[in-house]
Amino acid sequence: MKKRILVVEDDRHMADLIQVRLKKEGYEVECVHDGLKALQVVERCLPDCMLLDWMLPKMEGIEVCRQVRYQHDFPIIMISGRTEELDIVLALELGATDYLTKPFGFRELLTRMRMHMKRFENERKCKEYVSKFSIGPFHIDLIAFKVYKNNLEIPLTQREFKVLLHLMQQPGDIQTREQIIEVLESSKGDRRTVDVIIRRLREKIEKQPSAPKWIKTKNGIGYYFHIDSKEVSYY
Repeated sequence: MKKRILVVEDDRHMADLIQVRLKKEGYEVECVHDGLKALQVVERCLPDCMLLDWMLPKMEGIEVCRQVRYQHDFPIIMISGRTEELDIVLALELGATDYLTKPFGFRELLTRMRMHMKRFENERKCKEYVSKFSIGPFHIDLIAFKVYKNNLEIPLTQREFKVLLHLMQQPGDIQTREQIIEVLESSKGDRRTVDVIIRRLREKIEKQPSAPKWIKTKNGIGYYFHIDSKEVSYY
C-alpha cells in the first residue's frame, strides 16, 4: 500500500513540483493550499506524513501543526523560509517532527521523510506489545500518547510526551541534556530546547513548578524523574 503524503503549501507552483517528484517516488500525494483545508483533509484521510508550510492563508502552518499534533502522531515536517532560531524552536515545541528551511533540495526532503516515517513505523510496532504503564500517580497510554495524573489527563505536545516518557521509564537516572536531545529525534535541537520542555512539563505536572517534586535538576548535569519507588508497571 502506498504511503500517503499531505503537502500543505500556498505556493501552487512549489506544491505541484513536490507532488510530481513524490509521485515519481511511488507516494500517493494530496496538496492543499490553506490551513483550514489541511485540518479537514487530515481528518478525512489520515496521511503517513505531512509537509507543512508556515505561511498559509486562513490559518498559519504553526497553528495547524499544534492542532494536528494533539490528535495525531504521524511525522510533520515544517517547511519555511523563516530561519530564526526562535521560529525553529517554536515549531518543534508545538509538535513538528523536523524543520526544513527554504530553499531546500528534494533529495534532502525525501531522506528526512523516509527517516521519520520509518522511525514512526518502528515505534508503533514496539508499542503493539506494551500499551500502558504506570508509575506513582501517573498512568501513560503508549498507544494514544496520553498521560494521566490521578486519572486526569495532562495535555502534552509530542515532544513533551517523549521527554516525560523517557524520564519516567528510567526513574532516578540522571539524563543529560544531550541524551534528551537524542530522544527528541530531530535534526534541530539544543540545550535551551531541553530546558524549555522541562519548564513546560513542570508547569503541567507539578503543584509548585518552582519547587518540583517529580522532575528534578542535577546541577551541571541534567534532569531525572524522582519517585521513592522505582517500580514501573507495564500492562
